[in-house]
Amino acid sequence: MKLKQIIIEANVAAKIKDPKTIKMLGIAMRHDSSLPKASIAKLGPKPDDNSILALWSEMLDKSLRSTDYGDLSADGKFDEWLTRLYINGAADYEDINGEGGDALGAWKALSTRGKLKEVHQDFNRFKNLRQIQQIVRDRDYQSELRRIKDAEVIEKHKREKKEVTLVDNERFLVVVPFNYGACYTFNNSNGYQANFCTGSSSGLTWFQRYAPDGPIVSIYDKENPDNKDGKWQMHLPTNQLQNGDQDRRGDMRWNDERFAELFPGLMKQIADGMSAKAEEIKEASKDIAKDGYDVAAAVADIKKKAPLSYASKIETDKPEADPEAEQDTNDGPGTYIVTQTASGRTARIEGESRQDIITKLTTRYPDSTEADYTIEKAQA
Repeated sequence: MKLKQIIIEANVAAKIKDPKTIKMLGIAMRHDSSLPKASIAKLGPKPDDNSILALWSEMLDKSLRSTDYGDLSADGKFDEWLTRLYINGAADYEDINGEGGDALGAWKALSTRGKLKEVHQDFNRFKNLRQIQQIVRDRDYQSELRRIKDAEVIEKHKREKKEVTLVDNERFLVVVPFNYGACYTFNNSNGYQANFCTGSSSGLTWFQRYAPDGPIVSIYDKENPDNKDGKWQMHLPTNQLQNGDQDRRGDMRWNDERFAELFPGLMKQIADGMSAKAEEIKEASKDIAKDGYDVAAAVADIKKKAPLSYASKIETDKPEADPEAEQDTNDGPGTYIVTQTASGRTARIEGESRQDIITKLTTRYPDSTEADYTIEKAQA
């Protein structure tokens, strides 16, 4: 038997022997909608706890073996810690497989190189994945992690990426990705390192799960490259519109409001871009979905599920009033109603223009000025 296989078989399943823990793991897996449906189906309608434990071991090892920073599957503290989070409801399989492995890999890469601050070195302090994700995104660590990460991986995905551009201007770049390479490139290059599962080291699985249901949309704000709000991903078939940190994941209403506030008018541009490139999108997606994406339905989904973002508009300054334009409405040949301010007496005087009326008045009454009168052109 190969050494790698021995290690795999000796991993999680061998370490979780407590019957209560195994029972709780079974309950957690039965209620986790993010688990691969095909894998769950193979267990049958009434799987025993040992079968569930074996599947969990296999999936967890796969997640920890393929991080951006190396193989973590042999490190017992990671699989035990993740399993504890899972059975306590602090993380689902998508959290662990999509972003968890990479965050743990980044932490270990910094730890083994002596690059962590003392307060961040004690792994037992961490209560959930988000705490680790926040630490490894610390600005002080980002440059080091970028050096550690194999730059060729990003370059490889850049060469292989397949996408259609919806918006590309001075402020925004918005694309529809059609393969994992495009999602990986979006996550890991150009600014903030997002934690979308479709662009993680195990993102191929997630891309293949989400993409057939409808287009994924990747949104990059060129003016805020190092901010979590500088990257957004949208997949409306699963009601997802989220920033680079996936704040309030699953809260579509909150994220719609946030997107509308940050980027007024952009969602309308995205919808228009999809409509304008409907045939190109349909053709490019035929390998993903039968007959390609229904772009009209996707645009309708935007209007329905992101109504605030779609309806938002860029505020523009009101144009200054044109004095000449205003004068035109009270000038020209016709009858003018002239009121003497002091006495309140009114007369109707014919003239070629407002200035003509003023000339007539000051000629007849030399001591008067324009300020002594109210002059309005009579409506035709």
